[in-house]
Amino acid sequence: MKRIKLLVLLLTVLFLLSGCFQVEKVITVKKDGSGTIKETTLISMQMIQQMGQGFGSKSGGEIDEASYYDVEKLKAEATKMGGNVKYVSSKALDKAGKVGYEAIYAFDNINDLIIESNPAGSMMSISGSSGSSDVLQFIFKKGKTSELIIKFPKEKSAQGEAMEIEEAEVDAETMEMMKAIYTGMKILLKIKFDGKIEKTNATHRKGSVITIMEMDFDKMMKNEKFMKTLASGKGKSDKSMKKTFEKISKKVPGFKIEFQEEVFVRFK
Repeated sequence: MKRIKLLVLLLTVLFLLSGCFQVEKVITVKKDGSGTIKETTLISMQMIQQMGQGFGSKSGGEIDEASYYDVEKLKAEATKMGGNVKYVSSKALDKAGKVGYEAIYAFDNINDLIIESNPAGSMMSISGSSGSSDVLQFIFKKGKTSELIIKFPKEKSAQGEAMEIEEAEVDAETMEMMKAIYTGMKILLKIKFDGKIEKTNATHRKGSVITIMEMDFDKMMKNEKFMKTLASGKGKSDKSMKKTFEKISKKVPGFKIEFQEEVFVRFK
């Protein structure tokens, strides 16, 4: 299954970044189909220093704030998320050895939103990987009880990805490196509904919020068996892996993935 293979590929790419970061995206949907997008990105200073000029380091090692918080770039990001998306506000963040930003965007019609299924796609591109260009499809129906249908991208061809998975190995030494590198990393994509959810088939729901993806490595790394399974994926068919991860995602703290091809939420 494509999402499982992308998870393994994502781990491989994040491993190459050698520094912690957090990417969180929360989409709030109102009863009329409009809403907001809150995007939070935090990158460790260590990672920025390692990336050097790619992050706009000045001579002498000083970091230029514009390299991680550029208002004009954030405004430009609005158009990439859809023609009706508008930049609202943003602010720089600096906490616990990480720097970054929080940006708020607004949209008139969720049907026109262009949101990557992998919220860490931009971080993958920094590392030199093309990341995932697959996007979620939203179908909103307004009514006394409004309904949002979320369709996930279908797999076209994963031959190359499958080869990378088959070659993956996770020994004791690699596991220790993973613990050092992944500490503090977090990837999150949630959809919050402005109202009460009446019915949904979403796997991960809490109140008026459903989680599309959550990978909180501080929590996940406490389960070594799970991390080895996630990082290798070796010797198992797509069907077997899907069944395994569906079960795991309901039990392992910090790991939530929506595996259904289509999710519906009815709310009012």
